Amino acid sequence: MDVRELNRARGQLYHFLSVMFRDELPAELLAKMGGGAFFDQVLSLQDSCSIQDFCSGLNRLTSFLKTRSADEAWRQLRHDYAELFLNAGKNPAFPYESCYHNREPLVMQEPLAAVRAAYRAAGVHKSETYPDLDDHIAVELEFMRYLADQAASGEDNDQFDFLRNHLMGWSVDFCAVLTSAAPSEFYRGLAEMTMSFLFNERMYSFAAMAEQEASPAYVHILEKMAAAIATLELDPGYALIAEGAAPPAANRSVKTHCYICLGLCGQEVVVKDNVITGCKGLPGDPKGGGRLCIKGANAHNNTYSAYRLKTPLIKENGRFRKAGWDEAMAMIAERLKAMDPETVAFHRGNDFNNWCHEAVMTAYGTPHKTTHRQMCDNPARMANEKCFSEKRPWIDYANSRFILLFGINELATSAGQRKVALLKKAVNDGAKLVVVDPRRCESASLAAEWIPIKPGTDGAMAMAMCYVIVKEELYDRDFVDNWTHGFAEFKKRLLGEEDGIARTPKWAAEICGVPAATIERLAHEFAAAAPHAGANAWTGVAQAPNTVHATQALMSLNALMGCFDAPGGPSLIRKFKLASAWADDQPKPPNNAAKTKLNQGHLWSGWIPAYFEQDVEAGRLKAMVCYFGNPVMSSGSEPAMRRGMEKLEFSCGIDCFLTNTTVLCDVILPDCTYLEQSRVVADWMYESFISLGQKAIEPMYQSRTVVQIFSDLANRLGYGEFFPWQSEEEYLRNQLRNQKVSLEELKQTGFYVTDPQEFYKYKAWGSVNPPAGYGSSGSSASGKYAFINPVAEEKGLDGLPDYKSPYEDWPQLQSDDEFPMLLGYFRVLEHEHTSTYANVALMKQSGTNPVWINFVDAKRLGIGDGDQVEISSPWAVVRAKAKVTWDIRQGVLAAAGGFGGLFGLEGDPKYPHYHGFNTNVLLPPNVACKWSGTPPLKYIKTRVVKA
Repeated sequence: MDVRELNRARGQLYHFLSVMFRDELPAELLAKMGGGAFFDQVLSLQDSCSIQDFCSGLNRLTSFLKTRSADEAWRQLRHDYAELFLNAGKNPAFPYESCYHNREPLVMQEPLAAVRAAYRAAGVHKSETYPDLDDHIAVELEFMRYLADQAASGEDNDQFDFLRNHLMGWSVDFCAVLTSAAPSEFYRGLAEMTMSFLFNERMYSFAAMAEQEASPAYVHILEKMAAAIATLELDPGYALIAEGAAPPAANRSVKTHCYICLGLCGQEVVVKDNVITGCKGLPGDPKGGGRLCIKGANAHNNTYSAYRLKTPLIKENGRFRKAGWDEAMAMIAERLKAMDPETVAFHRGNDFNNWCHEAVMTAYGTPHKTTHRQMCDNPARMANEKCFSEKRPWIDYANSRFILLFGINELATSAGQRKVALLKKAVNDGAKLVVVDPRRCESASLAAEWIPIKPGTDGAMAMAMCYVIVKEELYDRDFVDNWTHGFAEFKKRLLGEEDGIARTPKWAAEICGVPAATIERLAHEFAAAAPHAGANAWTGVAQAPNTVHATQALMSLNALMGCFDAPGGPSLIRKFKLASAWADDQPKPPNNAAKTKLNQGHLWSGWIPAYFEQDVEAGRLKAMVCYFGNPVMSSGSEPAMRRGMEKLEFSCGIDCFLTNTTVLCDVILPDCTYLEQSRVVADWMYESFISLGQKAIEPMYQSRTVVQIFSDLANRLGYGEFFPWQSEEEYLRNQLRNQKVSLEELKQTGFYVTDPQEFYKYKAWGSVNPPAGYGSSGSSASGKYAFINPVAEEKGLDGLPDYKSPYEDWPQLQSDDEFPMLLGYFRVLEHEHTSTYANVALMKQSGTNPVWINFVDAKRLGIGDGDQVEISSPWAVVRAKAKVTWDIRQGVLAAAGGFGGLFGLEGDPKYPHYHGFNTNVLLPPNVACKWSGTPPLKYIKTRVVKA
């Protein structure tokens, strides 16, 4: 072969390998490869081949094809392709140079700029029609084909520079990973062939630079393979690269708001050549105050996680395959149309543009819609929304002198970094912080006092503090007389006039394990600091049994002392409402949902996900659409939730990643991350303001925005006329038409304050409810704080604050000699529920979850720090590593939540050091609070032994 023929043959082999990697392989091509002229040529090559690894790989590949029909091969390989390259399995082989730069599963990293520069220098760019990335193995192979073809045409180029500086730098690792991960011989053979070819290409480049002859053995392979490839009649065009250099896009900074946790901190996203290079705080933003936590600072590493779902997936015979959007959406619509909407559930863990997906599912007609509310803080919401005007009235730390937190770890889980900074400053300025928590969390370490209370008994301590304040007449008479309802009844309950049991500190101490003297002293200190004081609770209280009344009890401390909306107390919330996403002349979607409630609780009625398995078994639920939620891991007993999913007739998951929930679905749709789509929100953090979530980059791969997905679904269900938007800007402008800020102005600033922070707003309003035009998450019927829960009162139930024994409704939860320990989970700063475990930057900081055990308990059980232990409940067994510490109450176990994912970094065998367990595995099946529907996530009776 002369040099031009040699280069032409090289180009053909690059072309062949690029086709092998670019997409799932069509059956027609596999049929040609498994027989006929191609197969005969390959057999001839194998008989005369002296480069063993190349022909070994080729033999693996062709043997796979020869031992089955083309249709059988096609069906198996499309599943293999999805698992290896579309992240539909546990052990993907990332086909990107970026992932091998620092051995981290991240795309769009440092090599990308150099790859683009090489394309630009050659006068080409990655084709916009190919939805994958510039440094995909198939694109780089096609680029090498282009360079070889140019050389074959007599054009000079330094084709081997790219080979040496890019392909050879990472392809060895990629092929090794592919060899170990591939489910079948086909891709193992392809990996071996590719590695051998590129190695020999490198050796050929050295020979060419030294003006030496190419290896005869290599020339023989090129000649034979070129002839074989010619029989496949591959499309001769370039599918992945296109002519014309693409200049770098202009650098820009995008104002947006983080959407990883509920904090929604202002965020400035730095974009270079359409690649996000960093995230920083947005100066002046009311939520973040110019700061981001580690999650927000690494939000782009969620977007660029190599584990992202890329295309729709459809399950066949237990394995996923690639599907087009039209096929996947048609299947979903067809299946939903065939179902009775009253048997279909809609679960959303994400409220991004929730006005759209809620409207679509309501028009469809399902009455069973839920959020993560039940697994989060529903008892707190049930306690606050009707007694007050807001589910979560955050404390004004800037002016507080006494801060009492029950089960809130603000330093790790705060709703905004500004609030964290204000809390730290308040403590530094002399405010007293008291944290009531069985574990010395980060906030407890900052506090003046840590109260290691028994789990589930916060209500007793709060009631006893209220007793002291009322008994000694320390309360604010003006506020109680004029701005509360039900005080007389509450007083009777406290003093024991109702049932003969006075809620004294001594009474409480026997229940909660906090000394009576401590309770009495804290009551005096709280009263002395009022009204510049605040008591609050969150999931630390809410996720234990029977805690609606407990939350009411501790919130009553604020009401007794007139702390609500005082400087330093829990603030009244008001949000200046947005206009509708629908223009005035656009028809609104109908409400076709039946007025039925799937599950009936004492206060909460509706779909209670913790009952999922039994509802499926009873035929009450037959299908589910799940948007950005992971109920299998978070909504109750994981084994029970999984069994329920497996028994559904149909399920669809919409997410960015494969999860313990989406893997059980029949269809998966790839969602965008928040950095790839936009929304506008009326928000609050002392000030009322409008915040913009502005997309920083276009959606990656074949992912789509939530509005695109649900608008398409609406159209296929017959409701398309009600979802008319042609762009994000159209509905954003509609929502802002009643505001004093335009979309253009909001893009420049990121936020707009509609109302400054004010105190005692209820005095001007004449009510604790905000005035017309403003909203909050609750509403008081009387316009006053209600000591008696109005919903309970209407139903003839006990609506007064109190301590309710966890075992009144759940006798099976009571610890005993066999299972004496109480286990719960806690949240860590680095993670948000189960949504951040594919983010390597966060996993490097918190990659596993040891179980915390008190030093005394550990010594008694013979457990040392770092030992492997077995934790069991009456319902399941898990293993973990022990963290022996004084920073947790005796008799209590705790571990970080959100771990236990079967996919992503936790499931990938390439990263065995990232792994944890889900405490929810140990929960009893089909158990939820009869008042609020919340499962006992932090109240699991267990035992622990050294493994």
